[in-house]
Amino acid sequence: MVMPHVLQPPSILLNALTLPGASLCMTELPHTNVGLWLLDVDDTITLNVHDIGVFWQQLPYWAFAWAGGYALARYLADHPSLVAGKRVLDFGCGSGIAAIAAAKAGAKRVWVADLDAMALTAAHANAALNQVTLHNVSAAWPEVDLLLAADVLYDISSGSDLSQLMQQTPAVCLAESRHIAEHRDVVLPHGLRNVATLASHTLPTIGDFDEDVAVTLYHREQLC
Repeated sequence: MVMPHVLQPPSILLNALTLPGASLCMTELPHTNVGLWLLDVDDTITLNVHDIGVFWQQLPYWAFAWAGGYALARYLADHPSLVAGKRVLDFGCGSGIAAIAAAKAGAKRVWVADLDAMALTAAHANAALNQVTLHNVSAAWPEVDLLLAADVLYDISSGSDLSQLMQQTPAVCLAESRHIAEHRDVVLPHGLRNVATLASHTLPTIGDFDEDVAVTLYHREQLC
């Protein structure tokens, strides 16, 4: 993939990291043609309990490529016809990985939405890294052809908006770990079917994040 010549993490993202010795490293994700600014921790620094506690309480979710989003990006790279020429919304975008994958696969226009303002900042920084453009949702949900969502079912606060968007959007592509998808009390709309299950993992590999998990991809075709 083609990257800008000068690869320096945006200062606004660096300043949002609360862990001493933490930085951001441009990481190319295999099988996606996507690069992201991901968390990079200096493991030579000895941290006290307080520093570690503060960091995990304020975890920068936008600095990870979570297993579901990573799997969805791989799926879009392998199936570009799902997004080519379409208007796409990435709900709960995090780092922007799925949105960027959609843009690189030929989507006409891609919007991103996330409760965390810093996630939106990260998504746009990552979009610039990949030389694509993303758009923030303004006052109302945009009219789109395809809804993308990954790693969102764990958050009960997102259920209402997600349900509404699934009902009003012609096509949906959802990626979740099999465990969460099977055990969360979520009613998936009629027509959403399992199209693939991929082994995936979260990057960077910190603690248990290096473990592979089964991610299920659900897809609903265009409604009549």
